Amino acid sequence: MPTPRKGNVEKISTEELTRLLVTPPLHQWLGLELKEAEHGRVVIRMPYRQELLADVDSSYIHGGMLATLADVAGDFAVITGVGFAVPTIDLRVDYLRPARPDMELMAEGNVVKFGRQVSVADVQVTGDGKQLLVARGLYSTAVR
Repeated sequence: MPTPRKGNVEKISTEELTRLLVTPPLHQWLGLELKEAEHGRVVIRMPYRQELLADVDSSYIHGGMLATLADVAGDFAVITGVGFAVPTIDLRVDYLRPARPDMELMAEGNVVKFGRQVSVADVQVTGDGKQLLVARGLYSTAVR
């Protein structure tokens, strides 16, 4: 986890971070919940819902839903350090195993580098404690 620079103060409160997470309609539909937050790190939960399923046999959750969770976790890890919402520039996702119905899905985002123009975060998504995917996101942190 990146070390805050000397004199770095909290850029955003947990309450404001939570508000940013739960306000967008997509995040509401997904039921996203902020479980942990600190400078450069967040843990976000996404509850299972049947609409996330990808196949007619209901055997696994669509990978796009997991990628969305990973993107949000990387984004919010960066927000903890810059204090404002940041757009995604690029997201690379490596799927390691399928997410099954009723799994508790958690994403941990950790900032690798805070930059003036671009910040980088690594994300791990787990289901019932099993690693499902790893991702790396690039986020625009240029002054608004």
